[in-house]
Amino acid sequence: MSIDSILPLIQNYGYWILFPLALFEGPITAFIAGTFVALGYFNFFLAYTILILGDLIPDVTYHFFGRYGEKKTLIHRYTAKLGIKEEHFDAIRRLWDKHPAKTMFISKFAYGLSTPLLIMSGLVGMPLQLFLRYSIFISIIQYAVLLALGYYLGASFKFVSNTLQIVQ
Repeated sequence: MSIDSILPLIQNYGYWILFPLALFEGPITAFIAGTFVALGYFNFFLAYTILILGDLIPDVTYHFFGRYGEKKTLIHRYTAKLGIKEEHFDAIRRLWDKHPAKTMFISKFAYGLSTPLLIMSGLVGMPLQLFLRYSIFISIIQYAVLLALGYYLGASFKFVSNTLQIVQ
């Protein structure tokens, strides 16, 4: 699949493609979306909003899974198979209780561990309002930076492309 076949898809269905990608792999998608903003395919504010929503929906889903999954034996069955004991839960509970902002920050950026850590926020009983406050704050900063980096990469790509056309 070449860039020539992707561009019509982006032009016609860009935001419809952006949202599911943001749900599954938001940071990489944000960087690429920033490049497309610089090239004129996306509106910055609309892409930014979609990316933040695409980040918050899974976070809240993981939190609810932890909150209401604790009452089920499913989580306890899998944690026992993984060797996770009650004292591990106590350590994570202390982290979420004493350092919620730092723990959320680490949870959002610890690729591979992000999902289990966000589920643990629900398991340890972190209030949803507090969870959302930290999650939204970190997402706003994270996606502004990633979009900006992608934008500047796209702007330099546009400059190089124009320069090469002039040279030719």
